[in-house]
Amino acid sequence: MTAPESDVVELVQLEAIVRLQVLDRVIHHLREAGAGRLTVLRAHSIGTGADPVAARHSVEEGSAYADAGLVRVVCLAAQAPIFRRSILEAARTGRRGDGIIVESPVQHVVKIRSGVEGPDALA
Repeated sequence: MTAPESDVVELVQLEAIVRLQVLDRVIHHLREAGAGRLTVLRAHSIGTGADPVAARHSVEEGSAYADAGLVRVVCLAAQAPIFRRSILEAARTGRRGDGIIVESPVQHVVKIRSGVEGPDALA
């Protein structure tokens, strides 16, 4: 049996690819906005998203690339606009290569340690 529509809590995942120079500021802004769990990874921006001034050429990448950071947060859908705004304020320099934010629906979340499922797994 599925839960009634009014009982369903929507979860989303935000992924932001940002310049390394603003990564600490983005993390700080997200924490201040209430983001509890963040994942941060080092990334390479390749193609039109790469800052042409900071781009380097790499045989391994097969192209020019710019170092970037990827910040991931899973949150309630109602929190997503707040977190998007925080990322935009912290990451925007106005130059090509500032990055992108992608929002995706999350079907299910389980906390591995305890087995807690759904929004409570984010606590």
